[in-house]
Amino acid sequence: MRQTTKNGITIKYSDAIGFAFLPCIIKASGTGVASIEATISREGKAHTYSVEAFADSCIMDYREYVQALFDGMTFGGIDYTKESQQSNLGAVFNISVKVRNSDGNDLAAISYTTFYVWGAMRAGETWNAPKTLTWFTHFPFSVGLYISEATSLLVYADGRVTSKHLDITGQGIVELTDKILKAGARAYSIKNYGGNIQQATFDTTFDFTFYLKTSSSYTELAAIKTDSTEKGTYLRWVDRHGFYRYWLFTEGDESREISSDTSFVRNNLGEYDDAIHGYLGANGRRQGYAREDTIPLCAPLVDRETFDFLQDLASSPVVDMYLGDGNWQSVTIKAGTYTKTTAELQDFVCNLVINNTQIQQL
Repeated sequence: MRQTTKNGITIKYSDAIGFAFLPCIIKASGTGVASIEATISREGKAHTYSVEAFADSCIMDYREYVQALFDGMTFGGIDYTKESQQSNLGAVFNISVKVRNSDGNDLAAISYTTFYVWGAMRAGETWNAPKTLTWFTHFPFSVGLYISEATSLLVYADGRVTSKHLDITGQGIVELTDKILKAGARAYSIKNYGGNIQQATFDTTFDFTFYLKTSSSYTELAAIKTDSTEKGTYLRWVDRHGFYRYWLFTEGDESREISSDTSFVRNNLGEYDDAIHGYLGANGRRQGYAREDTIPLCAPLVDRETFDFLQDLASSPVVDMYLGDGNWQSVTIKAGTYTKTTAELQDFVCNLVINNTQIQQL
């Protein structure tokens, strides 16, 4: 956490990077501290939040307001015809803090900015770390990177630098599409040219934020393997680090589960036993049914790192299935238990739920 002292009041606040679904902490302590008031704003929208102190110390967690200021974003808004674009899964937030006494007078005030990401991490993980990804060449693809300042990127194909040189401006998460990858290579690599890319390992700091460390020049940011498989179910999802991820799965046999709500309506409008319409007074008729269509998906014999990579799919609230011709459909991955074995290679299996299967109900 960052820390400052003003007028004898010590204020601790979030570091440079934070996550919308982890604690977003402000802590103030000192003689006479009675409350903290914070105004959290982004792109003209703002929320104000106040918390009272106990024993001259006050802690505020404003994560719900960060989440609220992400509302309304379009998750699938990626234009795969462009080489690069800013992702809306991360943004700079402005926070103004006032520490007050019991009379409502200001004891200290600060303002700061934090780049918040639509995600959540755990201790020991490295955010914006070098990535090993697979590009299924018959489908849309992108690579997400956090850029803290203007920088240049180089693209390598099969170990050789290509003519592709990208200049990225401004802070944010950038999605690089497959338009930067020269067709026909077996593997690609994206390296930073100026040494400005920042990354950091998540520690056990209680507010789950961190400073970033700048990498050296020519550091590999992403290693990309290719796969020319043409058929399967292609999914896109948002992982816990706030980046888009992709994988092509093998389909299993579709299952359709039909269930009844167990209610029925007696035939009270006609004869008790109506031979014409077939209603029996003792039984009535079923009032409603529900149907759920699922398709098992498999990524056969993946290594342990890829298994962890794919497991984020099962917990992502944003999953899209590619329909072709640039069209995507929102789908759901069925909740369940995923066992990671000690084997070097194992199948990753999940169940895709087809959304909005409409049936008749009375």
